[in-house]
Amino acid sequence: MAIIDTSSWPVVRWTMPAVIPDEEADDLLAAFDALIARSERFVLIFDGVERPEQSSRFNRLYKDWSKRRRRDLGRLVAGAVRVEPEEAKRKALLGKLLNAALTAFIPYPFKVVGSEAEAQQTARDWLRA
Repeated sequence: MAIIDTSSWPVVRWTMPAVIPDEEADDLLAAFDALIARSERFVLIFDGVERPEQSSRFNRLYKDWSKRRRRDLGRLVAGAVRVEPEEAKRKALLGKLLNAALTAFIPYPFKVVGSEAEAQQTARDWLRA
């Protein structure tokens, strides 16, 4: 399974695995860089785990990458939407998103929805804006 699927560009599916082995972290960041290199607006649809556990190298590299690419992300990512069918988990994620520190860190709109249909509609809306 691919972590990043661009087959429906400009809608990009990002399926986060439970673990990202250290030896795969650089390749995954290169894939993120390839998205930015397109220089076209796109929307991210997240599914899978919220954050990979036991992937400290990836988490550290991704945090640094995000800081370096913040301006590009704000310019090119029309928004990100996470699909979370379970209402309790959706509410917990929404609570995290309302955290002012997290809002300041993410340079694009972020929404949590309950279905794939909602995610696709949100993506279309953001791309039209």
